[in-house]
Amino acid sequence: MEKTAFITGATGFLGLNLAELLVQQGWQVTALHRPQSNVEILKKIAPGVQLTQGNITNLSSVMQAMPKGVNAVFHVAGNTGQWKNYNAQQYEDNVTGTVNVVQAALTKGAGKLIHTSSHSAFGIHEGVIIDENTPSNALTCGSNYALTKYLSELEALKGMEQGLEITILNPCKIMGKYDNNNWAQLIIAVKNNKLPGIPPGGGMFCHVKDVAQAHINAVNMGQNGHRYLLGGQDATFLQVLNLIQQKLGKPLSHKVTPVWALRVACFFMGMASAVTGKEPQLTPEKLSMLIKHPVCNYQKAVRHLQFRTSAIETMIEDTLSTL
Repeated sequence: MEKTAFITGATGFLGLNLAELLVQQGWQVTALHRPQSNVEILKKIAPGVQLTQGNITNLSSVMQAMPKGVNAVFHVAGNTGQWKNYNAQQYEDNVTGTVNVVQAALTKGAGKLIHTSSHSAFGIHEGVIIDENTPSNALTCGSNYALTKYLSELEALKGMEQGLEITILNPCKIMGKYDNNNWAQLIIAVKNNKLPGIPPGGGMFCHVKDVAQAHINAVNMGQNGHRYLLGGQDATFLQVLNLIQQKLGKPLSHKVTPVWALRVACFFMGMASAVTGKEPQLTPEKLSMLIKHPVCNYQKAVRHLQFRTSAIETMIEDTLSTL
């Protein structure tokens, strides 16, 4: 019997990879997208996907779009902005949007909700290897993104209290094909010799293909009410940059940009932004993430979801393949 899936955020980076994989594995997919979204790539890579317009911040549109009795709802949509001017909209997208998706899933009798969160939902921890039992400090860490992802998890878990089966996934830094905004921008900057600086942080990098497969595996393997950190290859930003430079045949960088210099640049970019009204290239929110090096223990996902990790070189190659 054909399995059915409903996806939010299907035109985004992770959503595209998930939709493609679901179709390849024989799922019947319904994808919610905003009226202004470009759906051409989605239609090309996931033939047969049922497209439906709507917005997760509008409950009636989600209710109308979601089929009855769908086997799995993949709530992938999210606002990853890192600028205080986005805070109000980010709350609507990440928290109110989750409330609406959960309500629709309950009303339509969905089999299971796979909620895409982030390792950021645990907040910011210095010198600690976090796991699923690490208490979140998202309420006080100063990142609105972390706060709204944490609050969205709490809203998702409320659905479990009403009888909806829920599994939460917390991926780290995702790289791979169909990316044109995230780490792809770093690759483009290196290619065009316009790298503004190298932050001293780093973290764990995971391949979008591996993350997408973990979502599918979570439908049958993920435990109800559990979180799963999806980690990957541990590297500094300088190490990742050097791999990109090697791939592109560029000279290797050897030094990171001092934190004080980044703070000065952030200050002046903020001053310019106050005049232009445009988002600065470097915000205090972005800077706080770029100088940190979060690390997690993701063995729970390995055991329960058969989560696998790819080499960073593979992630870079796949990112380049769709730029």
